[in-house]
Amino acid sequence: MNYLRNLVILLLSAAVSFTALAQREYRIDGDPLLKVSGTSTLHDWDMVSEQATGIATLTITNKEVTEIHSAKFFMPAESLKSGKRQMDTNAYKALQTDKNKEISFVMNEAREKDNTWLISGMLDLAGMKKAVTFRSEARMMGESVQLTGKTSFKLTAFGIEPPTALLGTIKTGDDVDLFVQITLKPTI
Repeated sequence: MNYLRNLVILLLSAAVSFTALAQREYRIDGDPLLKVSGTSTLHDWDMVSEQATGIATLTITNKEVTEIHSAKFFMPAESLKSGKRQMDTNAYKALQTDKNKEISFVMNEAREKDNTWLISGMLDLAGMKKAVTFRSEARMMGESVQLTGKTSFKLTAFGIEPPTALLGTIKTGDDVDLFVQITLKPTI
């Protein structure tokens, strides 16, 4: 009887240890891609950043992401570049980068549905925090995880007046998309 009880305890301990080992901390590795896209009365536009730091805690089971426990990502606001100096200047003014040096996202919840992750959290943009949800995919690449996601929002929801140029003759649209592609590597 003691043998059976000890065996059950051993098996339960092994299961708990395996679960604990499967949950790991990951950091952004390599060159992240963060792209903000929108429209204007003149043309569609993109601003791209390849600078971000961040950390996430994930559970990997059978070489698949099965849980996203936490995630935080930070990007220098002035790392966003359009390739047009005047557009960048107007964007930085609208984002108030003199006071708000970073754009950040802190996850509140992650749910998987039909092979798509819905990652909800608080986006801090121009000093204002609002809830957004990224529709995302997580793909294993060896020990690393490639996470891609997209969300859409209105600039005015963050208190940002859409920038204008040439005395208001060119107007930026209120709707923007934020696309993120990052590689997460285990910390140890």
